[in-house]
Amino acid sequence: MNIGGIDLNLLLAFEALVDERHVGRAAKRVGLSQPAFSNAIGRLRARLEDPLFVRTSQGMIPTPRADRLAGPIRAALAQLRQTFEAPQTFDPSVSAQRYRIGLSDDVELRLVPLFARSMLSGDLHLQTRRLDWLFTVPESELRSGTIDLAIGYFPDARYLPSGFIMETLSEERNVLIARRGHPLWKMKLTLEKFTRLNHAAVIYRNQPWGLIDNELAARGLRRRLKLALPHCLSLLHAVASSDLVACIQESVVKSFGKGLNLRCCAEPLGLPPFTLRMVWHRQRNDDPPQLWLRKLITAEFALKTVKNPISRRGALS
Repeated sequence: MNIGGIDLNLLLAFEALVDERHVGRAAKRVGLSQPAFSNAIGRLRARLEDPLFVRTSQGMIPTPRADRLAGPIRAALAQLRQTFEAPQTFDPSVSAQRYRIGLSDDVELRLVPLFARSMLSGDLHLQTRRLDWLFTVPESELRSGTIDLAIGYFPDARYLPSGFIMETLSEERNVLIARRGHPLWKMKLTLEKFTRLNHAAVIYRNQPWGLIDNELAARGLRRRLKLALPHCLSLLHAVASSDLVACIQESVVKSFGKGLNLRCCAEPLGLPPFTLRMVWHRQRNDDPPQLWLRKLITAEFALKTVKNPISRRGALS
């Protein structure tokens, strides 16, 4: 069979190399020897008049042309599989499925135990990638298949293109944390006093400000941001060992704050709750291995939904 004058096997080889970024693994996936696989990719390069993949220290990286082709080719192959193959079932105990998920580090902390347990079954593999833009859906990576899922504090589905599907996982708020014995706990906290405290914050981007700073700026205020870190666990340790304060997701504090002797209270800005959402591309919506992974994650968040919200001012229970 050929599509647009291109042999189907060449498209299967292309899809495998986009996913695996490694000639040996891609060749094994499509059942070819490495020389035969390289020959197939060579023919596709000649047919499309583009190198398609460039060898780097990170593996075989698609060219811009290959990136643009990946989504349509994957969608076409998925449609062919759905048309010609028998209905699939997924058994993780015998599968060699590979997953790639984009998420923030606080979400990764919540899911790592689940992933560690689940990936021991069969020959499953999972790789996570940190989202540097916490509130922005990585549309191009989901569309091309570079990642299968993204989990973050994304705007709701009204802002998504039609090719994407979104599911809400949980809702939580930021809280203000400080070490036990911090002068904060002896004062009546106001917004003005909040801005005069020495702050630490998780900042993913290069700019030295975040959501809290934008909210304060809208009110003509500015906090004393002394320390910006890219990881939430580092932030907890920084606050526990100093007179810094920080605002961070409630779930992280409840999981790790007690062991670090931290106290917390509601932040004085009155920020709306953060809604955590999972997003994937429609072309992977009915794929049994993807269905299994999404159900696994959804069940975990349902089990660990934050209960007994932290009071206006109090120690961690």
